[in-house]
Amino acid sequence: MRMPDFIRDRIERHQDDTFLKAAMAASALTAYADGTVSVSERFKVDEILERLERIHIQNSRKAIEKFEEFIEALEDDTEAAEQVLLGKLKRMAGDKDAAEAVAHIALEVVHADAYFNRAERLQFEEICGALGLDSKAFA
Repeated sequence: MRMPDFIRDRIERHQDDTFLKAAMAASALTAYADGTVSVSERFKVDEILERLERIHIQNSRKAIEKFEEFIEALEDDTEAAEQVLLGKLKRMAGDKDAAEAVAHIALEVVHADAYFNRAERLQFEEICGALGLDSKAFA
């Protein structure tokens, strides 16, 4: 799947560690929203990172390690981990382009299994709130 140009352009401008952590936090939150991480959701995160690597965002191995670390934290103590991960997203709130790029990545993970359930929708709304965005803008 080809990454839309406007998303790729935004991501290319934000090739830093804070952005990568926020993207993986949003991915983990959306993937785990229903209490499990499906194979299709893991595959989608890998696919996103592969595309990011093609546009010269490095550290895909580091990003996968972060994603797995965030998933483990959610499995161990969901409530506490959600607060920590939402805090990582709040760091992006001051940069609308970066925040929108993170939200688009989260939305890709949400749609990985072609089913946008209530838990995923609520989690996406919370992610957008942390990013300082209106989730309705992504409908």
